[in-house]
Amino acid sequence: MNGTFQEISQKEDLLIGEGQLLIYPKNREHKTVIRENARTCLFVEFDTLWLEKLQDAKIRFDDFSVVNNQHISHLFFRIFNEFKKPGNASNLLLEGLVLESAVELSRRDIGEKRLVPYQVKKIRSLLQDSYAEKWTLDNLATQLGFHPVYLNKLFKQYFGKTIHLYLEDLRIERVCDKLKNTNDPITNIAFECGFNDASHLCKVFAKRKGLRLMEYKTMQ
Repeated sequence: MNGTFQEISQKEDLLIGEGQLLIYPKNREHKTVIRENARTCLFVEFDTLWLEKLQDAKIRFDDFSVVNNQHISHLFFRIFNEFKKPGNASNLLLEGLVLESAVELSRRDIGEKRLVPYQVKKIRSLLQDSYAEKWTLDNLATQLGFHPVYLNKLFKQYFGKTIHLYLEDLRIERVCDKLKNTNDPITNIAFECGFNDASHLCKVFAKRKGLRLMEYKTMQ
């Protein structure tokens, strides 16, 4: 409902945030790690009879997965509000909402079962929008209240590279764009794209591109 927590299973290590749903398969081992106190969660558990009814309708929840779907999240918010402040025939309404939620979960696109946690997407957006900032792993992690090593590991899990390398690639991409479309001095380009100076830019450029910056410039 609000706040975040970390969920660890045998194959998954996920950050769960507001509006996301986490499906726990029956009898699957997992560990919940709470890193902040300001959080509210809603748990809905299906007993054996309910599971059998769902299975008769070919609805199964066998995967440990995260769901990020506004319509389904809204149904669970309604369940939460009705449970907190019950009205006339609340038991019938709650049963109907839970059934509808189960059906919608079974119909969702398979691509929704594996989504990037919103904290990791937030870091990516920060890097993309402010690539010239003097970002460090520590100050990025501080913004979300997570350990830098853990956040870097999670980022690499979803985007295939560390935060440092991702940021370097963003900056080099912007440098290449400026080399193609402007006649700005190399020193200016270096500062505008987040490098300490022209020497730093040339060093990183050669490492990432496999050729010297001036060689690249003459090819444009």
